[in-house]
Amino acid sequence: MHPSRRSLLRAGGLGLATGLAGCLDSFRPGGGTSDDLALASVDVGGSPGGEVVVQPAGSTVVLDFFATWCQPCKPQMAELGAVREQFPDLAMRSVTTESDRDAVRAFWREYDGNWPVLLDPELQASSTYDPRGFPTLFVFDADGEQVWSHTGLARSQDIVAAVERARS
Repeated sequence: MHPSRRSLLRAGGLGLATGLAGCLDSFRPGGGTSDDLALASVDVGGSPGGEVVVQPAGSTVVLDFFATWCQPCKPQMAELGAVREQFPDLAMRSVTTESDRDAVRAFWREYDGNWPVLLDPELQASSTYDPRGFPTLFVFDADGEQVWSHTGLARSQDIVAAVERARS
């Protein structure tokens, strides 16, 4: 390929990518408030069914974004279970964008979930918290300030350290 043609294509591609990034950003629904955001929960193992507040005021919160088809989300459940054992009173929430309650229920049972699992098919929580992939974890202190986040498989000791930081 001729050098000037290659430069032109590269510049055009860069311009297109920049333009698309701007468009995608302008359509992102984020910017919502987490103060009273509640989602439907699935009635299964530690999850009460009905509406559950995503980030309850005055509580240290571990917020996990996952998908049932996500491979690293499966071992993430064991890591979260270990955190739950250490902090049984901790406000833990797992959020999925999936709407199939039966699939979520089966996943929850298979991987021993015992905290609220919330459905977010309309992307209310996802647009508010903006997870960058699955799994993504956030830890918030009692004032609602984010003290830690991690995308990808997180080890229980790292989550525990973040919870302890949030509680100090």
